[in-house]
Formats: sequence, C-alpha cells, structure tokens
Amino acid sequence: MACGSAEQPAVIKVAGETLMHEVRATPSPLDGEHAVVNPPRFMWPDKFPHLGAVLDGVPGHVDRKPEVLYRIRISQDKNFKRDVLTGERAWAFFNPFQSLAAGKWYWQHAYVTPEGAEEWSSVYHFYIDKDTPVFNPPALAEVLAGYSIRHLRVLLDADDWDNIIKRNRNNPEAQGYMIKADRCLSHPLKHLREEIDTTNVVALTNVVQRESVLIRESRKVVDREEVNVEALVRAYLLTKDTKYYKEGIKRLSEILSWQNSKYFAGDFNLSTLLSMSTSAYDGFYNLLTSGEKQLLLDNIRAIGGKFYHEYVNHLENRIADNHVWQMTFRILTMAAFATVGEIPEASVWADYCYNEWISRFPGLNKDGAWHNGDAYFHVNIRTLIEVPVFFSRISGFDFFADPWYNNNALYVIYQQPPFSKSGGHGNSHENQRTPNGGRVGYADALSRECDNPWATAYVHEIMQKDPDIFLKAFETKPSDLTWYRCTTKKERPVYIVHLSDLPECKVFHETGTALMNTDIGHYDKNAMLSFRSSPYGSTSHALANQNAFNTFYGGKAIFYSSGHRTGFTDDHCMYAYRNTRAHNSILVNGMGQKIGTEGYGWIPRYYEGEEISYVVGDASNAYGEVVSSLWLERGRLSGIRFTPENGWDKNRLDFFRRHIVQLGRSGLFVVYDELQGKEPVEWNYLLHTVELPMEVSEEADGLRVLGRNNAGGVSVAHLFSSQKMTYTQTDTFFVAAIDWKNRLGKQLGNHYHFTATTTPANTACFLNVIDVHGDNRPDFTVERDGNRVTVDGWIIECNLTGEDKAFLRIKNEGQHVSLDFNYDSNRGATTVVNNVDGKKK
Repeated sequence: MACGSAEQPAVIKVAGETLMHEVRATPSPLDGEHAVVNPPRFMWPDKFPHLGAVLDGVPGHVDRKPEVLYRIRISQDKNFKRDVLTGERAWAFFNPFQSLAAGKWYWQHAYVTPEGAEEWSSVYHFYIDKDTPVFNPPALAEVLAGYSIRHLRVLLDADDWDNIIKRNRNNPEAQGYMIKADRCLSHPLKHLREEIDTTNVVALTNVVQRESVLIRESRKVVDREEVNVEALVRAYLLTKDTKYYKEGIKRLSEILSWQNSKYFAGDFNLSTLLSMSTSAYDGFYNLLTSGEKQLLLDNIRAIGGKFYHEYVNHLENRIADNHVWQMTFRILTMAAFATVGEIPEASVWADYCYNEWISRFPGLNKDGAWHNGDAYFHVNIRTLIEVPVFFSRISGFDFFADPWYNNNALYVIYQQPPFSKSGGHGNSHENQRTPNGGRVGYADALSRECDNPWATAYVHEIMQKDPDIFLKAFETKPSDLTWYRCTTKKERPVYIVHLSDLPECKVFHETGTALMNTDIGHYDKNAMLSFRSSPYGSTSHALANQNAFNTFYGGKAIFYSSGHRTGFTDDHCMYAYRNTRAHNSILVNGMGQKIGTEGYGWIPRYYEGEEISYVVGDASNAYGEVVSSLWLERGRLSGIRFTPENGWDKNRLDFFRRHIVQLGRSGLFVVYDELQGKEPVEWNYLLHTVELPMEVSEEADGLRVLGRNNAGGVSVAHLFSSQKMTYTQTDTFFVAAIDWKNRLGKQLGNHYHFTATTTPANTACFLNVIDVHGDNRPDFTVERDGNRVTVDGWIIECNLTGEDKAFLRIKNEGQHVSLDFNYDSNRGATTVVNNVDGKKK
C-alpha cells in the first residue's frame, strides 16, 4: 500500500496558526467540500463572536449577546434564481431537513441588520456525491405534531408506564431506587449552610482556587440531594406509591431556596436544580398541587431561560463548551420538552436544542473518538445516550443511525480494552485504571441501540469476570444509565464475536489518536502503545502532548504521562501535568508546546495492518509562546506565567515528525523522529514512569532505558540518536503536586522522569526500539551496526548520522512484510508491503 498521490507532495507542511478555532471562523460546508452526510449541516461564524466565561465561576466579558437574525439560501443554481431552499434562523446554523440531489450545490448566508438590510456572505459551493450517506431526521414541526401533551413525557412514555412497572418488578437495578428513596424518608434535609465545609476556602488566596473549592464543596451537597430527589421520583414511577412524591416535593422545595445562598455556586449546581425541577414536574405531574406546579414552572422558566441565552449564538460555534456538552445541554433539552406548550419559552428552547443536536452532536467529527480524553468522555455518557433515545422515541427516527456511534464503539474498546488502563491523553487520564461501570453501561447501550457486535463483545467479556459492573455506576451523576436500562425495550444482542477478532491497530486520525495492540482480546498478555498528535491542540481538557506515546502491558501502564490532575489551571497542572515536559515527547531547548488550539499536531498518514502497522504524527506547529487570548486570560486569573523559566519561549523548531511502527504481535514498537530546528538547539527526549524508577545504561552508541511497573510489565527502550546524548533521571516534579481541593497541603506522590539531551544541532534523528512484554519472555536482543538495527528477525534501517535526508526502512523476510519511508522514493511517500496468505496488500 503506497500512501501518497500524484496530485500533491507526499509531505504536506501545514502553516496555519491553528487547525481548529475556539470560536468558529469558517463556514461549513467549506467552499469546494464534498459533504460527508446528506443533507449537510450548514454553519457559519457568528456576527458577534462570543467566547463566554473563561473559567467556571468567572464571568465572561460579554454578559448578554445581541439578538440576531440570519438568512440562508441553497440551490444548484449559482445565481439563486430557481429551486432555492431558504431558511431564517435566530442562530448561526440551519438544517434543511430534506435530502439533496447528487451534484454541485451553492449556498450563502446573510446577517439581517435591525433595520432589515441583508449582509450576504460570499457564495460557497459543495458537492453531494451519489454515495454520500443520508441521515435526515424529521423537522421539529413534524415531531411536535405527534408529540403527546400528556405527562409523563420525558422520563418515560405515559402509555408504557404500567408495562415498565411490570418489567421491573424483580429487577435488582430498579430496587436500588427504592432502597435509596426509603433512606431519604428517615433522613431529613439540612440547610446548605449547615453542611458545606468552607475550611479550605478561607485558607486559599487565589480567587480562582477559592471559587473552585466553593463550587466543589457546594456541589457535594447539591449532587447528593439530586441523587435523593431523582431516586424519589423514580421510586414513585416504579411503584406509584405517593409517599415518594410527598418526600420528593418537600425536599425539592427547600433545595430550590438554596439559590439565594452565598454558598451556592457554579453552573453545574444551577443545572442540577433545573434537572430536579424537570424530573419532579414530569414525574409527579398527576399529583402536584397548582402551587407546586407553579413553583416548578417558575424555576424551570428562570433557570432554563438563563441557560438558553448563554447557549444561543455561542454553543453552536464554540469548539467544545465542556459543561454544556457534558450535561447542561441535556438538562435544558429535557426541560424544554417537558414544558413545551405549557410555558412560551419552552418552544424556543426545544427548537434550538433539537436543531443544535442534529447540527453539531453527538461528536466533534465523524471518527468516533473523543479529543478531551477518556475521563472527560465519561462525563458525557448520559447526554450521548439519553438525548438520542428520547428524540428517537418521540420522532420515530433512529438517531443512533448516525455513523458516529458505531465508530465511537471502536473508540470505547481500543482506547480502554477490558480490565486495562485507558490509553491516556487528557485531564484525569491517570485515574482511568479499568473500564468503569459507566463505560461498560455505555457500551451496553450502544450494543442495544446500534446492534453493534463489538460493543456486545466488550460488555460480555467484562461481565464474564465482573457480573455486577453496572451496579458500580449507580448514582454516578454523568454516566449512570440505570434508568435507561429500566425503561428500554431493547435487549442486548447475542454474543457472537470475540474482541480477538478485531484488528490490533486502530487510528482515529481526525481526533488525532492511535492505539496499537498485540492481543486486544486477552488483556493479561496484551502489549499496547497509545499515541496522540491532534488538530485540537491542548485546549479544553486536552494536554500539550503532541507526538507523545504511552506503553502498557497486561492492561497496566509502563512508560506513561506523568503528573496529577490537581486542578484546571493551578501551578502543578499547568507546569508539570498539562505541560509537554510531563509526557513522552520532545522538548526543544527545554521548551514545550503552546497551550491552546495553536499547539496542535496532526496525523498525515497511517496504515492499519496485520503484520505491520504504522502511524506518523506531525507536531511541527505545536511549539512556541502561548498566544491564545483564552489561555492568557486563564493564566492571568490563576497566576500562571507563560515564560521561558516555566517552559514556553519563542519557537525554535521547524519540523517534527514522529513515525510509530508496530512490528507484528511481538511487543516491538519502533519510534523514529525527524527533527529540524530554525537554529542549533538541544533536543530533549522524554520518558516517564509512574510506579518504579527507570534503569538506564549505555549500549551500542545509544542508551538502554528499562521501565517497569508493579505488575511485572516491562518496556525496554533502546534509544539511538544522530547526535551525542547525555541523560538525567529525577523523581521530582517541576512543581510539586499539592492536593489543595480535598486535603489542603497534602503532597501527592512523585513520578520518574528521564531526559536524554543532545549536543546543539540544527537537525536530529532519534530511533527508539521499544520492547514491551511481561514475565512471559525475556528481553529481545537489539544489535546496532551504524544505520542498521536488528531485533527478533526484523531489520530496521534509518538515518542516524545527522546528515542527508531522513529515511526509515523495516523488513522481516520471514513474514514477508516491509515498510519504506524515503524522501528519494515517491517523493517521501511511505510504502507498506504486507503479505497475508501469499497475497500482497
């Protein structure tokens, strides 16, 4: 397989300051684009771009956005004289709700001034191919025409209520709601001020940290009471016993008064009140007094209106507004449809939420991966299931037919195989030690809704060893799908495939992550490497780890990103966790990658093979000074200094590509780096372990770095360079990890940090042959002779002289496979020959 074409150079150098924008700066579809779905979702930049709050609890620069009106026209006539599809919206997106004929199309959008003048954009064109997949849900007006005005509407379908009670009579998961609700009956509610712990708040001097701790402490109480109220509502729905209604509305009436407390803080707390009000209004509707209904409607109107005005002309064009995507959008959606026809504003909210879901959700792109990493994928689970389940129920259209969901099922499996640590690469990655109940419950939902055999296998193989895994997610705020399982009529399909039948390598190139395995179906003997080079950069919950990798054996990390997620913008997070120095990548003169979308990488090419797999990441644009206005403001508020002393300086890097090759299923991985500087620089090669120190020794004009974990997993890095190297290892963070949220002043454990530093040079090449295994075999012998390295039947040749052009050639004559990356052949293309059963692929 040759990666390359005759129409463009094999090596494409990207020059843009960013590949993604925090706020949309380009239209979609782009001019000349071939649509990926029919009909396309039309989006354009806001007339009044709005970034919103820079940190939770810190107001944004614009409290209220101007109301706007946009018009759009779409036609196969570039002059828009015939067969024109038009629309008018109060937000910057439009869904046509009709499939478009194959061919060339034109479109244009306009901002309508308060005086009625139209400011039209340029005319763009796009193509609908004859095989463009169709995904065309019904328009909202059609959905509402058949929407029941009866309650229950949201938590379940009123017509199915008695059947749900019958189906759950002996369901242990349903009994959990009654057990929780019965405890509430004997535990009276206290006032917020009596329960919140402000000890840590008064001891902090940083305003951002004070606000963060106050939000955290109040959330503990509010979230606990959300669990109680939601359990009372669901216990009533499962039994029709009115004692649960009486206790539920009494508690909720008190909780709603907490909005006036100085201890009540954060958008999550406010959305929790909206969620509880919606559940109580819909679930208890037939029992509520007129006064109770009015109390709930008043709060739904006030809080829902606040969120709607924050979202409109903001959410649709923000790269990823974390809290909104995670749960508050779902909560507003349910509030809107619970009260549509009963409060005037709800019709507008429903219009916005329904159309926004179709326009931008469920994922940021079509490859199915999550750019913020696994921990922050998990907090989106209820939204990703409950909203499309609801829309499917009320519309009769299958919202899970969106191709993103089947792709996402593969992300769930590859990023965290059964009983394995997550591949990492996002805030709180270090805590994802094994698939939790929420993740497995999510895979179960995908199995049911998408009839996905791989999701079915993932759930089955985990439940064989942990049959109670779902129960471990009960009451987990963002990922508990217990109610979904209690109310769905869909069964999990029969287990027919094993995860071992999956290819061992999977690349999610749009998100910028790759996973390589030797035996994904048997975690206890699986050697795995994860890699990230992402166009989303290090904004949001992503980290400055372009072209970084992690290694694992038996589901446990070995060479792995270091640091602790102590906060979002505190010193340790910014200097020793998010910063590039915390990851298995490269520093330039000790300087790392930009924070923000500007610090991006990307995956130009990859090959998912059977005997050899390959991916290359390009981080040429990732390095330099922090220029993001969003992150500069966050730094200012948090006391963070983006200076050379802390790891950010003017960019002195011109080119950085990292080639990763998996050699069969041996546990061998090749990492080859091409580096070019704007001037002579020191190149710093980083490796980290988080459990045991590394053992470093010199060998064959290179270094041998032995990494271990406490479970007996081994990664041996045989590191060679075109330049002379010196090395250091330390067990001290650049800034100590202090737990200032939960245990004020407690220092968290240090990790181990290896750095190989070259003599100053304009160019450098590193070759790292990594041998990953457990106690099932000894280390492979690696031999070097100049540019040639041999190991276990593999011959690896690459430029290690520092002169001429980089190249990488790998072959295994016994397995009849080879890889050739060479600038003198096919203008830099990579050619992979993978003979399977005597056939060339």
